[in-house]
Amino acid sequence: MNNWNSQSGDIEWVDQVYQLLLEIARNSLSDIPRMPPNISQKALPLIQKVQSIQQRRDGQVFKSGSFSVNDREWVDQVCQLLVELTGASLSERPKMPENIAGRALTLADKAQNIKEIIEENASLAPADDEEPLPSPEALLNLLHHSLKNQRAKSYKPDAPEWQQVLSLLDVVQSIYKEIQR
Repeated sequence: MNNWNSQSGDIEWVDQVYQLLLEIARNSLSDIPRMPPNISQKALPLIQKVQSIQQRRDGQVFKSGSFSVNDREWVDQVCQLLVELTGASLSERPKMPENIAGRALTLADKAQNIKEIIEENASLAPADDEEPLPSPEALLNLLHHSLKNQRAKSYKPDAPEWQQVLSLLDVVQSIYKEIQR
């Protein structure tokens, strides 16, 4: 699966929301409807993540590389439901909001769709680590050139340490060339 580091944890957040929504629906559809245990403790971190998602400047909700899922309406509805449940659970007489099961199931279904879209597109997109790297020889040459430039800019360009580093790099380059033969 593709790495979502630009939106670190988005897929995990969608999955956590999905799991919590299913728990909410189960508890509200039981013989004796009740608030899920510790709902405020479970919902508050998810609400905080919603706020960070809503503040994204690029307008994209969930993205990776060239692909994105933009469903702010769903994110806003999830936030509203979690805030509503948290408020109800912290009141003196906790009471389930009306039609909570239907709302939770609808949002859970959309969460499942978002997860599937993300997973499908992430598996189709090339992974970040699949980009071809320059050859080790080219990297060693680049390092050698960079070290020479750094040495020239150094306040002690004649320091013996500079010569040691450059000599060691010459040894590494010659060993690499031997290995390649």
